[in-house]
Amino acid sequence: MTVLHLQGTKLAEQRISKPLTRYFIVSLGLLFLLAMHYFQHNPGGSGLELSFNTISWIPFSFAIALGLLEISRQKIWRYSRLTVVLFVCCLLLTLPAFYPDADGYAVANRLIGLWAGFLFFVGLQQFAFTHKQRQRMLWLILAAIWIQAIFAWYQFLWIDPGNAIGYDTEQNRPYGIFQQPNVMASFLATGLVLSAYLLARIPMYRGKWSWQQLVLLLTPVAIIPIIVVLSSRTGWLGAMVGVALMLPYLRTFAAKAQWRMWLLMVALGLSVSWSINSTIDWTPAEERVSLESARAIHIPQAYKMFSKEPLAGYGYGKFEPAYIIQTAKWHQADPEQNYGLSGLDHPHNELLYWAAEGGIVPLLALLAAAAAVALTIRKARKETQLALVGLFLPITLHTQLEYPFYHSLVHWVTFIILIYWVDNLTAKYHKYHARYVLTVKFCAVLMPILITSFMLTTLYSGWLLTKFETTRPVNIDYLMQVNNPWAWQNRFDWDLHLTQLQLGAASNNQSLIEEYIHWATQKAVSWPRPALYHNLIAAYHLLDQQEQARQIQQEAEFLFPGNDFTLSSVLPAIPNKPVPQTP
Repeated sequence: MTVLHLQGTKLAEQRISKPLTRYFIVSLGLLFLLAMHYFQHNPGGSGLELSFNTISWIPFSFAIALGLLEISRQKIWRYSRLTVVLFVCCLLLTLPAFYPDADGYAVANRLIGLWAGFLFFVGLQQFAFTHKQRQRMLWLILAAIWIQAIFAWYQFLWIDPGNAIGYDTEQNRPYGIFQQPNVMASFLATGLVLSAYLLARIPMYRGKWSWQQLVLLLTPVAIIPIIVVLSSRTGWLGAMVGVALMLPYLRTFAAKAQWRMWLLMVALGLSVSWSINSTIDWTPAEERVSLESARAIHIPQAYKMFSKEPLAGYGYGKFEPAYIIQTAKWHQADPEQNYGLSGLDHPHNELLYWAAEGGIVPLLALLAAAAAVALTIRKARKETQLALVGLFLPITLHTQLEYPFYHSLVHWVTFIILIYWVDNLTAKYHKYHARYVLTVKFCAVLMPILITSFMLTTLYSGWLLTKFETTRPVNIDYLMQVNNPWAWQNRFDWDLHLTQLQLGAASNNQSLIEEYIHWATQKAVSWPRPALYHNLIAAYHLLDQQEQARQIQQEAEFLFPGNDFTLSSVLPAIPNKPVPQTP
């Protein structure tokens, strides 16, 4: 009786504990093959302002939820030393959010993305993937890169002017879905090095080529010409150094015919690039082939900010106003020093971004996380180490020259999958038997429901705001129907209060103009933009408050020395004349 009972219990446990591996991989497939390629008209920007990021959060949330659900079902949490280190680093990166000068609301999106990434990494570790399943995740990334490469070829060669997606055929830098050429370039460069890495892991049987090998061999031909015409120095450097790091691995583990053919395909890709150059008379813009860049101005300025406030920084979520004020002070004290670039909400260097806002603690956390991944790579076979570094290089290099994780959620997901890949190759996993899993299960069920609802309303609200901004004559009903203003706070507030200013000017309603002034004065503290000051000066002129207008003009000229805030430039911003300034 007892033996039968025990056997029945074991069988029940086996049925209950059947892993959710298949569903997890399906959620990643939906992300890489469908969601990330979604397009909806938008005004540009980063994060949830880009529709493909918004829709990508839905399958991403399901992937995280499945990982958490696996913990609650198995009642076992699998982790490695890297998990613990990254958890501590995430805690340290979150700590400055509780400093007195921090703006918790402004930094919430960034910290949510950080912790979502960590939970995704934890979720990956809960599944005992087979070798084929682990490799399938890399193939999903490569498939997404192929889709974007094909889209980029269409943009570059065949799309017509005045097209439905608003692609600029004159500038003609085929950015795919990303709307930013450098983001596209680092994504494609990752695909280039990934093709070499996967090729070395597919053995040849009796000298025959499989379809997977043929796809990997064609990848350089499809990708390299697009990287070239993107004119992205970040992409060029990431691709060249990444390939150089991958070559020893390719020569060691791939058959001679494989690595020679792959190099031949690289040469063919470069030949196609040269053919494009000569056939359609394409040449990169002059500034794209020089070392001159605005980064040479604002990256040193951000480092100077950190050196001035190394302990606590200027406060999470306050980089832009702190940057504008500090650079204005330095320029006023010494006109030889460059003033700040307006609208710069990120210094184009991830380390300096966290360091300038949060001081030494987040900087040390980022360096510790990087060191932990590097030590994990070092545990791999000696012949493999450079190749693993090469997989990370395009995106890692991009983080030090721009901010790809804010432009593209799929870059962040890809980066975490690569960390997991390295960890899985070398780590020893530990198991913690969890007794109380109800909270984890509740979060796993609730998370995708909340995130899906939020993202769908974000897409709908973004569509309404775009309709409001592009419809002439203006239809205020679109603005009133926005049901998720939180995801579009700056844009929604701008449209709402600018409309208020226009109505106040048109009807000579002083109270509406005063309400705009009250909002703009507060908004300028956290979001200083030249257009905001132009309209604020114009509003004071409408009320015939010349002294206040002069004070705002002086403040604007101090913060933005390169802009014109004289009456002749401000008058066109007054409503009922030409349309007011926009950010």
